[in-house]
Amino acid sequence: MITDPRPRRIGRDVFHDDEEPEYTFPGEVRRWATGEPFRLASEECQEDTLIPTAVESQAVGEALLLDALLSEYGLHRPALTGGPYGIIMVTPRPHEILIRVAPRQLPRWAATVLRTVPAGGALRWSAEEHCIALTLAGARVVLVATSESDWRAAMNRAEHSASQPGSAPAHDNRIDYLSPIVPLLSATLRRIHLLTDSEVGSPTIELLIAEHRGEPYLYDATGGAPSAVPLWQSVAVPLELWPSAPAYRSPTAVDVRAAISRLMSEAGDGLGFLNPDFSEALCKMAGVPAVPLTLRAAQAALAVAEEVLADPRFVSLFDGGGWAANRRRDLDIAWVAHTHEAVTPPGAERLVEAFTGDLDMLGMLTLSEEHALTESLTAAGELEDDVTALGQDTLIWLLDWALAAATRPATPRHWNRPEGSKAWHLNVPTSHPDGVLQLKAEADSYTVRVAAPSLRENEYLHTWEKRDAPSEAAAILLAESAARTAGVAMHYRRDPSKRRLLLPRPVDDQTDLTIHGLILAAHTILSFSGLASMLSRLRYRAHTAASATEGHWRRDASDPNDPDDYTRSLLGYVQVWCGTPGTHDGEPANTALPDSAEYRRHLAAHRAAMDPFVTCYLTAAAQVEDAEDFDDRHRAGAEALRSADLEQLAASDPRPVPQRVLTAISAIPLAADEIDAWYEAYFED
Repeated sequence: MITDPRPRRIGRDVFHDDEEPEYTFPGEVRRWATGEPFRLASEECQEDTLIPTAVESQAVGEALLLDALLSEYGLHRPALTGGPYGIIMVTPRPHEILIRVAPRQLPRWAATVLRTVPAGGALRWSAEEHCIALTLAGARVVLVATSESDWRAAMNRAEHSASQPGSAPAHDNRIDYLSPIVPLLSATLRRIHLLTDSEVGSPTIELLIAEHRGEPYLYDATGGAPSAVPLWQSVAVPLELWPSAPAYRSPTAVDVRAAISRLMSEAGDGLGFLNPDFSEALCKMAGVPAVPLTLRAAQAALAVAEEVLADPRFVSLFDGGGWAANRRRDLDIAWVAHTHEAVTPPGAERLVEAFTGDLDMLGMLTLSEEHALTESLTAAGELEDDVTALGQDTLIWLLDWALAAATRPATPRHWNRPEGSKAWHLNVPTSHPDGVLQLKAEADSYTVRVAAPSLRENEYLHTWEKRDAPSEAAAILLAESAARTAGVAMHYRRDPSKRRLLLPRPVDDQTDLTIHGLILAAHTILSFSGLASMLSRLRYRAHTAASATEGHWRRDASDPNDPDDYTRSLLGYVQVWCGTPGTHDGEPANTALPDSAEYRRHLAAHRAAMDPFVTCYLTAAAQVEDAEDFDDRHRAGAEALRSADLEQLAASDPRPVPQRVLTAISAIPLAADEIDAWYEAYFED
């Protein structure tokens, strides 16, 4: 059974510390992923399956549909589209999927499904009772609560737009290309509402498909941090919501012991004797001392790992490049997954229950190995730490590493150790961006760097991830896992000094950009409340008061050898203190007003935006030519807001603007020394 509310597949929820858990209904858990009403979700639950796996033809069509949705929507805000990709809810069944689409999203959906039609083909659809039935590559997709007249209107609108059948690469070749991840794409569509989970914590959603070493991967870039971890693992949902292996793809037969032996040999630490002790190898890889008790724990972990990998319910352990990414969640890396705590692996409960060794002693060994035993003693000589829990954690740690080694992708690798070096190295080409991934594995750490000439801000060699590892073999696994997202991540990585993207998006000079469009496409938005929180600080930090025409950033003319530029205008200081991407001396945007086409192109290139009230304030402040200090520029900005049509400005923001914000803006003081009192009155709770 499942505990409530919304239990996570993490230690404190899996092992309840002798507390009696509360139970909830399977339908409540299913609707977490599907968005269905409780009654419908309960009716659809099967005896032993919360969400059924699609048959092969159904999965292919669903994969094509999600692929087309990713192209149509890109980065979007589910609060504005009625749900992720315009989906209010899904009802998955083995031979069909029922989808309720937000009514205003029907034209986009019509354009999307047309993209799945090969060039020269026609979309197959029919009107049924209160719904539209689509046939996509053999899959049945039912748009519930959609009338024939509404669908025809949406189709007519889509057919007269630029999106025509065959305009996107959704044809037989696309099906072949997506083949390795068809089950993953189908399972993700069937659990699409996990993207609205509280752990995601982002107002924007973005999934994308990109290659690593010639293979397609589904990446979750929600929040601006790409991850290859499957969605259900990323938010750590219970195992009951994990997808089972489809009947047309049996679980991969894996020899756990052989996988560990192979990995240890690659790390130059082969077992070296005729009857290898795989328990000792697992201990060494996991950084656990090989003594009789830990060897018995490792043997138990290996046995459970074999059972788990043979279970079709846990086939998704192989998705996203394997279970090694879960080990990276222990390293305080925010971009690995939405839930930062590591997921407790399948089989953990079975392992803890079956282990016949002394968990207390196993925990004591852990403390001793970490040289923390004396530090854990109280003044009375008692241990502060729960050694039983520590022993349990060590058991699960061993299982984790066994699964990580066994689910390692079979892609050929050629790690090498240069003469005289203590580290292993591997260079892997990447096409996103064009360049090379440089992997390095040492006895206690790993490093992944991206070398690409297209990287900006003088960072042609960028360190993506550098963390500790318990052994060389583990470092190899972790480095390979980190490399899987490194290339794609460069499109989201920002220069720490000016918050500019290392790979700015190309923006056509002829593109007519609006505040509305910038906000919809932005990862980061400077809102008026964010600016208001910094105004009083800016008063004491804005040491210069240059106008826009003088430049937001300028190089030091007295030192031609200094390559850096420095803030000059109020907008330049706002860029620094409020986190919006800065401009460079010499760029058109560096002398542009915030509401100009040049500055909007700058924001678009760096996937950023400012709300209309911020834009109004900063534009007026930047236009004052004879301002002597911050106070003068603030007065100009405040006067502009006071005289502006706030309702009209609010209409240019696609998000709803709270009335309290409009009230605060209308009362913004002209005198800078009144800002603190104004902010406390209107923004502090």
